[in-house]
Amino acid sequence: MILDDRYPVLETLEEKEGITLYRVEGGVVFFFQVRTPEDKERFYRYRAAIKRLEELGLVEAAVSAKPGRYYAFFPERPLARKAPPRAALEALAPLGFGPEHLAMAEEGVAYLSPWPLGSSRRALARGPSRLQPGFLLGVAPGLLLFLLGLWLFSQGVYRYFNPPEYAVPNLVGKTAREAFLLLKDTGLRLEVVEGNDPAKPKEVVLAQEPPPGTRLRAGRTVRLTLNQARLNPLPELKGLRQEEAEARLSELGYRLAGVAQVESPEPLGTVLASDPPPGTPLPPGAPVRLLVSRGASLGPTVPLPQLTGLSQKEALFLLNAMGLQVQVEEVPSGAPPGTVLA
Repeated sequence: MILDDRYPVLETLEEKEGITLYRVEGGVVFFFQVRTPEDKERFYRYRAAIKRLEELGLVEAAVSAKPGRYYAFFPERPLARKAPPRAALEALAPLGFGPEHLAMAEEGVAYLSPWPLGSSRRALARGPSRLQPGFLLGVAPGLLLFLLGLWLFSQGVYRYFNPPEYAVPNLVGKTAREAFLLLKDTGLRLEVVEGNDPAKPKEVVLAQEPPPGTRLRAGRTVRLTLNQARLNPLPELKGLRQEEAEARLSELGYRLAGVAQVESPEPLGTVLASDPPPGTPLPPGAPVRLLVSRGASLGPTVPLPQLTGLSQKEALFLLNAMGLQVQVEEVPSGAPPGTVLA
C-alpha cells in the first residue's frame, strides 16, 4: 500500500481511536480517519501542536490536511532517552499534549504522537525491519502478482471512498465550450438549463449552481443556465387604455418613445395603434410609440395633429391612422432630410 501516492507502507505499528501508525519508507506516518467534526478538531489541534514544535526548530514533519488525506509524516530518526525541553512542554500544554506524547531524538523531537506513547514507543525504537538480500528474487512470481493485485485493489478502494475534491470555477459569462473545457478534467458533471436575456450574447452562461469557489467531490453536478437570447414580439396594445399599455410596455422592458392623440370614435385614452406594429420582435429597451384616442369629433371636420418638425415616417403613421389620404411634396430647405416643414 502507498499512502497518498508518496509513502510505501512497510508495516502497521498500531491502530486506535481512528488513527493508524504506519512505518513507511524513510519514516513513520500517523494517519487520521476524519469522519466527524470532532475527528477534524482533533486533527487540527494535533497539526497546531506540530507547528509550534516546528517554530521552535525542534521537529521536522510533513502534514497533509486534504480531504481523505489527513496525516503527519516524520522522517526516521534514532530515539534517545532524554527529557523533552521545557520550551516544548510549554508550547504543547495549551493544546493538551505533554511529555507522554513525545519521542525524543539526540537533537530535538523525533515524533509527536496523537496519543500517549506506550507500546508505540517500543515499536518506534525498534526501527524498520530489513529484508534479507535476495529475498524478493526468491519470491515466487505468483506471489508477486498476488501482492500487486492486492495493492491495486486497495488503491481502487481508497479512491472510491476518498474521491478528490475540486473548487468550482467561475463560469458566468463564459461560452458553453469554455465552461465544458474548464470542467472536463475535474470529474464534475455538467447540467444545462435554458435562460433568456436578449441584452446578453447568445450561448453564454447567465448563472451557475453551486457558486464559484464551492468544493465538490468528483461525480457531483454543476448546473448552468445558458442564454438563448430570444427577442420577444411586441404584443397587441390596440384597445387597451393608455395607462394599461404603458404598464405593459414597462413590464416587457420596452421604452415609451412618445404618445400622439387623434380624434376617434373610440373612448378617450384608448390605444388605436402602436409603432412598430404588434408581433415585431424587439430587444429590451426598444422604443415604442402609441397613437391614443382623444375622443369623438364634435363636427364633420377632422382636426389635424401638429406635424411640423416630425419625420416623414412619423407624420404618415399619424395621418394613415386617422384614415386621411396623404400627398407628399418635397422642397429644398435647411432642415434634415425627411422633416415635415408644414
